[in-house]
Amino acid sequence: MAIRMTYITYTAEAHRAIIEGRQNREPVMRALIEDAGGKFLGFYGLIGRPEGDGVVISDFDELSDYMSVVAKTMMSGAISDITTAHCYTGEDVVAATSKAAGMQYTPPTG
Repeated sequence: MAIRMTYITYTAEAHRAIIEGRQNREPVMRALIEDAGGKFLGFYGLIGRPEGDGVVISDFDELSDYMSVVAKTMMSGAISDITTAHCYTGEDVVAATSKAAGMQYTPPTG
């Protein structure tokens, strides 16, 4: 399980199409994510945030499946920028710190 929050910025043309056509882009994003093998968790518009115009929340087991969605949306011409935040739980922190506790690392000097 790898939950990601994907911030998207629409092109001016996409904004125009959404407003003039009264479009809801959520069903399209849901279908694309599910077609790529992911689980759609949410889609929200953003107002007043520098991260973009919207955020898509998804869960993918494979990074390559997630990357296929990013590639497809960027190729569409409707998205001008994508930024991804990888999310983790408290259980993920415990697993990572438990693993780190057993590892050896000495930083290079100089």
